[in-house]
Amino acid sequence: MELYDLQLLIEELDDGSDYRYVGGSPDLPNLIVVGDTVDEVLSLAPQVATALIASMNAAGDPLPEALRKISALPFSSRLLVTA
Repeated sequence: MELYDLQLLIEELDDGSDYRYVGGSPDLPNLIVVGDTVDEVLSLAPQVATALIASMNAAGDPLPEALRKISALPFSSRLLVTA
């Protein structure tokens, strides 16, 4: 199992679409996650990123250079907490 650290940018949608929030990453440009809440986007993002990386690997496509692989534990990351 490979671990990657990627930045996730979440924006609020105000366009009348079915979802209220969208998340994406400059580290993994094709990553798009939508949800009704910020928590939903945060919980879905790892699953979507994993599937996207697996798809790129299966197709033989190179991963973006900005995608940072974590080579060892422990590592440091940031976490958003709502209260």
